[in-house]
Amino acid sequence: MVDQEDSPAKRKEFQKRTNDDIDSFLARKDFSKTSSTSTSSSQPAPAPKPEPEKAPVKPAEKPVDATDEEQEAQIRAARTSRAEHEAYHDVALLRKKAHAYSHKAAKFYHKYKANEAKAQKCSGKAVAFREKASTRREKAKGFLERGKTYEDELSSAAHGTTELSPESLRTRIASMERKAAKEEEIARKNEAKAATQTEKAAKFKTRAAKFLEQNKLNEVEAKRFSKRADNLEKAGT
Repeated sequence: MVDQEDSPAKRKEFQKRTNDDIDSFLARKDFSKTSSTSTSSSQPAPAPKPEPEKAPVKPAEKPVDATDEEQEAQIRAARTSRAEHEAYHDVALLRKKAHAYSHKAAKFYHKYKANEAKAQKCSGKAVAFREKASTRREKAKGFLERGKTYEDELSSAAHGTTELSPESLRTRIASMERKAAKEEEIARKNEAKAATQTEKAAKFKTRAAKFLEQNKLNEVEAKRFSKRADNLEKAGT
């Protein structure tokens, strides 16, 4: 069998080449038998694609020095901006203080009203207890008057002009005095309760007056800070 390297086709192909292709021909290890593969291998390699040209880099522009007038204008603008921000901060701070004092004033006013209500309630209770005491004293007077009538009858029984016995009359007189004393005791208790409620009302009124004073002081401070904030805003505009 004839070796593939010594075939007539290979020699013919070798004869078609020039002397410049001998080295490349000898370097080949596998040769195709068809003419199509030999022609395709003989084609030159594709040329590399040209790289896109880069845009020329522009040199950095040198900063232009500002003139003295422009620098002065920039300084004035910066100062004006800083002054506006400081004024805004001062106004906000004054508003905050005004709101804080207003909140305190409202809180003290609420306490003032609460103590005023308690004082009114205690005063009402004191009046009710005094009325009860007055009613009990009226009942005590009635019992004492009835006891005097029994005393008159007792003097008549000594002369024998009444049907009741002196012992029963004395018992009735003692009963009326006991009832009158009991009503007087209840009246005094009610008066003592009325005095206690009056004392509580005075205490609550004192507290209410103190809270009202604090309310007025905080309202004055709130108005003062609000007025300062308004004046500062007007000056800024």
